[in-house]
Amino acid sequence: MKVFIAVFLASVLVSTSVFAAEKVKLNFVNEEITKILEIYSKEANQKFIIDPGVRGKITLLNPNDVDLPEAWNQISSALALNGYAYVNQGDVIVIRSARNAQRDGIDVVTELPPLRPEKMVTWMVTLKHVSVDKVNRDMRILTSKDGEMSVFPDKNQLVISDYTSNLYRVKKILDRMDQPLEPGLAKLVKDSEAQRKKMNDRREAMGAEKRGKVPPPPPQAPEEQ
Repeated sequence: MKVFIAVFLASVLVSTSVFAAEKVKLNFVNEEITKILEIYSKEANQKFIIDPGVRGKITLLNPNDVDLPEAWNQISSALALNGYAYVNQGDVIVIRSARNAQRDGIDVVTELPPLRPEKMVTWMVTLKHVSVDKVNRDMRILTSKDGEMSVFPDKNQLVISDYTSNLYRVKKILDRMDQPLEPGLAKLVKDSEAQRKKMNDRREAMGAEKRGKVPPPPPQAPEEQ
């Protein structure tokens, strides 16, 4: 019995020391980003590859030590504020500019990942009721300064690369926009879109005529005998 109690107490002490080791002091004022990443790397035993272009200073204020997941949450948010993003490559985290990360290996998802840590992903979403052309025309400012949005009208699909925090905001907006219209209003919108398309086609034809490039007339239906 005494042996069992001794082993139990020893295991508790080991567990306590392990959890204590998982805490890190994260209190920096105007400190270099690379220096903070170096400290986190040692504490979390995490491998990093940092692009030479990653530079700048950040401030992280915590009155008490924080655990390692919370430390990374805050660091990732600070990276995003400075226009940087991270990409997981196996057990290595690559840090580079958000624009370059978009063209590298960020995850492509149809369901948004957890809000934290702040990461950049490409989100593919298909709208059911509102036209993606309308979203693209009226809501181009949906993305952050580092984000990008493309539209695929044939599938009524949006492809947005951005930080998770902004993607959650975009999702809330799209959820409210992408609602079925009342039949009368739906017909009005459809007629309005058709009229707008007709006017655009007319302007394009007039422009082509001025440039001496008149498009051929549409084929005529054969006359009935």
